Amino acid sequence: MEFYDPELVLETEHLILRKLERTDALAIYHMINHDRDVLKYYVAPYMANENEASVEGTVTYSEKAGVYAFAVVLKESGEVIGMLNQCNRANRYFNNIEIGYALGKEYWNKGYCTEALKAFIRMLFERGVHKVYCGHIIENKASERVMIKAGMIREGIRKEELYYRDRYWDVNYYYLINEGSQNEL
Repeated sequence: MEFYDPELVLETEHLILRKLERTDALAIYHMINHDRDVLKYYVAPYMANENEASVEGTVTYSEKAGVYAFAVVLKESGEVIGMLNQCNRANRYFNNIEIGYALGKEYWNKGYCTEALKAFIRMLFERGVHKVYCGHIIENKASERVMIKAGMIREGIRKEELYYRDRYWDVNYYYLINEGSQNEL
């Protein structure tokens, strides 16, 4: 099975995870990049106006590196409510993948992020990934709850791991191991 499939669509009870497209820029702007509450802990630039809306960097990296970047779409309405992405590329020596995610504030605390994360992890494990992990800035307890609800296990804290918003932040990491993986990459 080829690892990266740019046409892959994942479907859950409430969501569709499909390839992030350049045309999703305005939706991502409204859900993430123009909301200081979302950006408090999600590492992305604040955009003051719609003319700045872009997902070009994420889409280009996804296409060139062969990594997944999904738009999180609410099935009921077809609305893009956030994004979920593969932050690094696995290889035969380091068969592990970091996952990042963000949803618009009005969709917090509804289980959508956990639902999307579980579906993505399941797909990655089906494709032979050995380990998945996510990190959250210590103060971001909501993101930590998403990881725990997705069944992830706390691995530990990396001190001053991330420089964001003019300071260093400690990052707490959670992981899951695919017990059935055979280093296939």
